[in-house]
Amino acid sequence: MVKNVTVLGAGISGKAAAKLCAANNISCTVVNDGDGAVLPDGDWIVVSPGLHPAKSPLYQAALRSGRKIVSEMEFACRFWNKPLLAITGTNGKTTTTELTCHLLKNCGVSAEVCGNIGRPLSDLAAEPGDCEVAVIEVSSFQLEKISDFAPLAAVILNFQSDHIDRYPGGFAEYCATKEKIFTHVPEENRIYGLSFPEYRRRVEYREHRLILDGEEFFDLSGSDLPGFHNGENAAAAVELILRFLPLEKVRSERFIRALQSFRRGRHRVEVTGVYNGVTFVDDSKGTNPAAVLAAIDSLPGKLVILLGGLGKGMDFSPLGSRSDRFRAAVLYGADRKDIAAVLIGKCPLVDCGDDFEKVIASAVRLAHPGDTVLLSPACASMDMFKNYAERGDEFTRLAAQIAGGGGD
Repeated sequence: MVKNVTVLGAGISGKAAAKLCAANNISCTVVNDGDGAVLPDGDWIVVSPGLHPAKSPLYQAALRSGRKIVSEMEFACRFWNKPLLAITGTNGKTTTTELTCHLLKNCGVSAEVCGNIGRPLSDLAAEPGDCEVAVIEVSSFQLEKISDFAPLAAVILNFQSDHIDRYPGGFAEYCATKEKIFTHVPEENRIYGLSFPEYRRRVEYREHRLILDGEEFFDLSGSDLPGFHNGENAAAAVELILRFLPLEKVRSERFIRALQSFRRGRHRVEVTGVYNGVTFVDDSKGTNPAAVLAAIDSLPGKLVILLGGLGKGMDFSPLGSRSDRFRAAVLYGADRKDIAAVLIGKCPLVDCGDDFEKVIASAVRLAHPGDTVLLSPACASMDMFKNYAERGDEFTRLAAQIAGGGGD
């Protein structure tokens, strides 16, 4: 077994990997890019998902070193001896992961969310407690350096343009990286989401209903899972659980009640206020064009849409297909001009630079009673914010400050 590990990155994942090393008496050194590009001696190199292979001097040094490089998730799975249910895809990962864990817990299973949300798998492996199954959200970044990662079952929800700036091979390489999640998963437990119609599955979505083994199973119309994209998430969660629990438990009243009681996390098409007849919706988690289209399709009427941030080399052209819904598009952030290029001439555009307060003030001025102001940026947030949550919180705060006072 490995005796000496170098961890690249001292963020949440890096600290968790160091904790796992300590729990297993493995010598560990944690280094950051700011420390220089000199690697200490050791057996393995564990990389945090946030490090960009082409932009991190330490990652470049690791590649030149010839030493074994593994992702934090890959390192952790070597110390995790309980079942893993894994979820990847471009959109819907977080909702599907949270829903899967919620359903399992409500059926009496000790389950925990980990990976790209919740605790890193290394942290859970270091202190598993009574956890019976880990439900892990997996990003393409975490899949880049895996070899033995072996979930009991895994799902790929969908493929859409995202993170293209990280992959020299473009969209094809991005998809191939995602598909690595199935490397050690039995074929019968490899689940493709509803956006892959060529694959057979036990759970389908028809007219707001989940269909299990050809029979109506659950009506989503009264739940907190509206729209096709949430039908896709719910179907995938049930498919995963069918690989872990017997059918009678999935068909039980307890399971149905758990579907009814689930509530999505914040910043996902979340109504944050209604001011002077205008509804304000925070979808800061909509960080690529496909997610934005799903948000738009779930809302009625005209929209003043707020778009911008770090574009990650994505194709923004799909946004033009909904431009007839836009009262106006308010643009901001590092790659706003790339978005403007696909919307120019299709709807009114307002360029607010890096001034987010101006973004909200412009949206308030442009919106008519009955409209929706939608923050669904189609971009990452790190050019102006710490993360998508901070962006959503600032949207909510400024909307209340600028548009509030006459709230409905």
